[in-house]
Amino acid sequence: MLTKNTNYYVLIVIGLKDLLITKLNMSRDPNRIQSVIDKLNHNFINSPYKLDIELCPEEDTIVKDNYLLSVVIPARNEFPNLTHTMYSIFHAWEADGFDPKDLEIIIVNNTSTDWHDEKWEWKKPGDKGTTDYLVSRGAFWARKIRIHYDPIAGNHSARNKGAEIAQGKYLFFSDAHMAYRPGFFKLMLDTIDKTGGMFHGTIAWMGAYPPHPSGIGCGYTLKLGEEIKGTWNNYQVLPDKFFYIPALGHCSVGVRRDQFLNFGGYPDVHRSYGGGEFYINMKWWMFGSSVSTHPQAIGYHLASGRGYSWHHDDYIHNVLNIGYALGMDDWLERTYINCLRKNNKELMDMMMAEAKTEMAEDREFIAKKSKKTFNQLLTERPWEKQNIELYGKGTPGIQIFHYSWLELLQQAPECVKEVYRNSTLQKKLADFIEAELSEFIYKKNDYKDKKIIV
Repeated sequence: MLTKNTNYYVLIVIGLKDLLITKLNMSRDPNRIQSVIDKLNHNFINSPYKLDIELCPEEDTIVKDNYLLSVVIPARNEFPNLTHTMYSIFHAWEADGFDPKDLEIIIVNNTSTDWHDEKWEWKKPGDKGTTDYLVSRGAFWARKIRIHYDPIAGNHSARNKGAEIAQGKYLFFSDAHMAYRPGFFKLMLDTIDKTGGMFHGTIAWMGAYPPHPSGIGCGYTLKLGEEIKGTWNNYQVLPDKFFYIPALGHCSVGVRRDQFLNFGGYPDVHRSYGGGEFYINMKWWMFGSSVSTHPQAIGYHLASGRGYSWHHDDYIHNVLNIGYALGMDDWLERTYINCLRKNNKELMDMMMAEAKTEMAEDREFIAKKSKKTFNQLLTERPWEKQNIELYGKGTPGIQIFHYSWLELLQQAPECVKEVYRNSTLQKKLADFIEAELSEFIYKKNDYKDKKIIV
């Protein structure tokens, strides 16, 4: 009988690899995609691993904290970047004074296809190959690395699956193309214990050294009114203390495992890249927790290619999904209207309908667990408030596109303007922005003498 400790073999044992190849070679037809997903799910549900879990007594189904830290690394066609990342983590952990026995690395092979490429030579596993080459190595047999095969392409699914099988008190999610400065993990665990929330390492980029304040990404500025997104900023409250931020990119994220599972992790439905960082950070704040960073905990992002296809429509779909899940109906509708300026209405309506179907359960879960709505977060800005209480200064971390966007909307097709005019939500949102967020409106003073009529 298979055990929970061997579950990363399951997808191979139950014969899913051929299905993966089928999925990778098929078209984008939704029916064919759903058919493959249904087959994968059916095989997993009826696998010995799944049955073994269901037959175990309840207390045995809870994975104990056998490690201090579990590192989860989604990897799709990332070899050999992955090996550099793995050793950087091992060495930074040891440099911080931690026992190697307290660390495990879970590599989630996210439907890699690079073994089909002629450039990968199985005779040279040190510089070419795939994650499969790590299975026969010493770190694997020493239980320092584990390999899990996730049949669904997308790093959010891979992170959620890695968290489910992890055995550490804390989780650390890393991209597969990173390097970490000594001190990173000590600062991370210390900050998580002090704040009780999610932690982000600050980000420097490939070739950057030595690190300097203006060249490090320390947080996201939430940008709303055209889309729902965040963009990098390098603002530091203090250069040597942790501080709170609204959000940040998710190439290196730490959190308590029990909290991550209790909060529901990343969105289960997610296409390609984009939107998930905003979703999970806002969820942490809405649930009454926090998000923080430390400017001395630096991860170097090696700017690797994504390793999978990317289409802007997939990104728009992600944004619609996360906006609906978070209950941001007014901002979501404005994003929809903004996209209508250049996108096909039939496509936009289809994606919106799919978002409401796909995220219905998640939306209900978030609504029940939230202590604040998204608009209450914007009004109260707890990250700024907590920094002021700790250090006497903070940053709001938001920027609202309002008058400038209304001016753009004036040039939109009449059918798009009609959607805006007929919306009760947009009238209320405009009142909310002007009453509660006026100081954050982009180029507000440029429009004080203008009357914009859509």
